[in-house]
Amino acid sequence: MILLESISFGLAIFIGWLVLDYAKEKQWRKEKVAESFLVGVVGAAGWAAFDLILLL
Repeated sequence: MILLESISFGLAIFIGWLVLDYAKEKQWRKEKVAESFLVGVVGAAGWAAFDLILLL
């Protein structure tokens, strides 16, 4: 369950960050997509770590 929640959270962050970047620049850039992906991965890892800490 932790994995599904963290992946969902990371995906939501990735999409949200990507939409905000697109709204600012009005174009897709590889750099911004990579940044959004990195933020999503970090957010998902943080969510999973937080969930694991709460289980202990």
